[in-house]
Amino acid sequence: MAAVAWFVTPHGFGHAARASAIMAAWRALRPELRLELFTLVPEWFFRDQLGPLGYHPCACDVGLVQDGPMNGDLGRTVTALDALLPFRPELVASLAAEVRAAGCRLVVCDIAALGLVVAQAAGVPGVLVENFRWDYIYEPFLAQVPALARHCDYLAACYDAADVLIQVSPVCAPRPAALTTAVVARPARQSRQAVRAALGVGDRRLVLSAMGGFPTEYPFLPQLAAWPDYLFVVCGGTAEPRREGNLLCLPHRGGHHFPDLVQAADLVVSKAGYSTTAEVYRSGTPLAYVLREEFRESPTLGRVIVGELSNHRLTEEEFYRGAWLPLLPQLTALPRRPHPDAIGDQQAAAFLNRLLAQRIAATVGCRGRS
Repeated sequence: MAAVAWFVTPHGFGHAARASAIMAAWRALRPELRLELFTLVPEWFFRDQLGPLGYHPCACDVGLVQDGPMNGDLGRTVTALDALLPFRPELVASLAAEVRAAGCRLVVCDIAALGLVVAQAAGVPGVLVENFRWDYIYEPFLAQVPALARHCDYLAACYDAADVLIQVSPVCAPRPAALTTAVVARPARQSRQAVRAALGVGDRRLVLSAMGGFPTEYPFLPQLAAWPDYLFVVCGGTAEPRREGNLLCLPHRGGHHFPDLVQAADLVVSKAGYSTTAEVYRSGTPLAYVLREEFRESPTLGRVIVGELSNHRLTEEEFYRGAWLPLLPQLTALPRRPHPDAIGDQQAAAFLNRLLAQRIAATVGCRGRS
């Protein structure tokens, strides 16, 4: 049975969603594939989508330390990077031993540079999957926080040492890559009609609101009762599911596959992170969105949203204040613009499957000659 290690940054859930989409597509090609996950993203996030896997709790990356879904804390980010970088030799050696013991033939990293260093130590190819790297994200902050410079340089060297680079669209900083994919989005599992029936939407419009994998509060919730012709599903603002009139609040592990909710909705009101944008792009659901102004990925995502989706931009203040509620009749009437070409998960999986087959064949060949 072939095994592959994945190092996934625990910065929110977006990279984990993207990685799990590729893993699921790969498992469809090679059902016996054994996945070994190294991350602090909760184990359930992967198991609920992928089934059996190996899970190794690992602080493999920092990204940006955030106070909430929109705001990064550069001071705390530097402190966390100081504690992690450069990667301690004993940590690398220990993880490389785990990778070898699990029989992993490849190490795939969704921008967790530690995995690339571990791959070198373990003597297996390291594959970087990215639409941006952390050195790219940190660069605009260097004048403000000079201490980031040494971490930029160190991470850039780690990333540049990857044996294979896969870039996923939309790409922020194109580089020579072995593969550039289409948009990577988790597919829906159930039909739009089935999900709406399960939620009890009836003849109302369904509005889905989410702010990614970071905890947040939604000050506009008390206003929703004034809009009885709409059912509002709000994700991530509660520890347990609860329903009050036309409001359904769901925790991050809320019993519904998020792409199913996106496809079922008449409008998504959300922060524009990679995975949410990608899943809305695939389904074509109209999007009212908030961009993180200081996050360097945002203009790239914004161009896709404006060019390819029915959309309405909100400020952070407008989102939390509920200024979009009076616009619901217009926003929920916008046309759907689905993109069935969002098959980056399948493209990446096919490429990785060929790479794994080559790796296995090379190992068998070496044994045959010995």
